[in-house]
Amino acid sequence: MSRNVPEIETSMVVATLGRSHELSALLCSLAAEERRDFEVIIVDQNPDDRLVPVLAGFDGLMSILHLRTDRKGVCRARNLGAAQARGQWLMFPDDDCWYPQDFLTRMDALRKDHPADFYSGRATNALGETIMGDFAMEAKPIEHTTVWTTLIEWMLVVKRSDFAAAGGFDVAIGPGSGTQWGAYEIQDLALRLLSAGRKGWYDPAFTGHHPHDRLDQTTPAAVARMRLYSAGLGYVMRKHGYGFGDYLRGCCAPWQVSSSTHLPANRAWYAVPGTSSPAAGPAGVLPQDPFRLMAPRFREAVCKVCANLIPFTLRPGSGCSEAQLRGTP
Repeated sequence: MSRNVPEIETSMVVATLGRSHELSALLCSLAAEERRDFEVIIVDQNPDDRLVPVLAGFDGLMSILHLRTDRKGVCRARNLGAAQARGQWLMFPDDDCWYPQDFLTRMDALRKDHPADFYSGRATNALGETIMGDFAMEAKPIEHTTVWTTLIEWMLVVKRSDFAAAGGFDVAIGPGSGTQWGAYEIQDLALRLLSAGRKGWYDPAFTGHHPHDRLDQTTPAAVARMRLYSAGLGYVMRKHGYGFGDYLRGCCAPWQVSSSTHLPANRAWYAVPGTSSPAAGPAGVLPQDPFRLMAPRFREAVCKVCANLIPFTLRPGSGCSEAQLRGTP
């Protein structure tokens, strides 16, 4: 397909596997943009030609490069596409997301108002409601303490030079990696960028759209996915120097755990064995172990995080078996 579009500003790398017509929503939204200073790089991991007729429908409407690879893994595909990119800035849209008609104009305004090396925004459904995570509702710098509530892969905008200098995405993390670390590749990348002295900025008003997953989260497939995501979280936290106390504070967020040394007076506090980190329980209750407060499926996910985060000894009767810690059924 023709790539005769001068002065490419943004390269959008789309890794895709097992889908075809779903890409139409993304490509239609980009075709609606009033400008053409972007390119779309489709990294096709399918073994067949299912995408050929889909992409043919957009020939001439925008610059599209169709790359084929038999190497699986979303991060491998993103890195492959990024290596072929011409734009100063990179994005990594999901193959089933889409963007507002003025998305690129809003991106320009964001870069002008808040100079930084990478940006992210908020994931929303078609109605503009937050989905796919607990996103901060105020604009703020992306920092070591905020990466968990300010990032999602398909809303990342990053300088191509900084992405390359950071080594791209870690191919050991994410869907299709072949490891048990099935998610949080964006946090890993952002933390490496921050460690290199790069600056990030998040704005919840900078939004894109994605189908809302309303499937049953108790199915075996959903539970297996939770295990992979949890293991990925633990791995990334350990890789970047977070401790068990950092995770526990996030785990107990529904109880509004304070990250400062000034703990709320209306909470009961206890220490996790082997750490100095406090965790909160309902007022007037002093639980024997934090894992007893969790539903079995959630407790299993916590075990997976912890097993990949940091070695620690569980108190007898905690509810976490050695098999859960190893990630086996």
